[in-house]
Amino acid sequence: MSFQKVNIEDTTRSDEKISVMVYGYNEDEIEIIKEYCNKQKVDNFIKVENEMLEMTLEDILNKKKGTISSENMNAKAIIMNGFSGSELQSFLKNFKDTKLERPIFATVTPISRTWKFKNLIKELQKEHKMMTKKKK
Repeated sequence: MSFQKVNIEDTTRSDEKISVMVYGYNEDEIEIIKEYCNKQKVDNFIKVENEMLEMTLEDILNKKKGTISSENMNAKAIIMNGFSGSELQSFLKNFKDTKLERPIFATVTPISRTWKFKNLIKELQKEHKMMTKKKK
């Protein structure tokens, strides 16, 4: 997976609704994030449950039923879809206002759309580990 710089001047939105998939937070934190998403004008808030880890991002976004998984991942993640560059910048910049621990942030790409949610999280965790080592 590779990183792509976001054009913060870009106000072009995709045809899709602005969606946020949230994983790994407790109910109190979920309420805080929901409130934050409402302020950020997010159209579609999706709480990803452990049972959904085998589903692709596409299926989660389209609210399809997926294969049941009993797996649990030790990660907090927010996966975003449909944002313009400027909306994404605003969402990320202002997330600190929630006072919550910073999660793994990612956006849905044409390639990651077909990935199972758990595989995306595993890949993002690997990348985070590599980036953390580079900073030391």
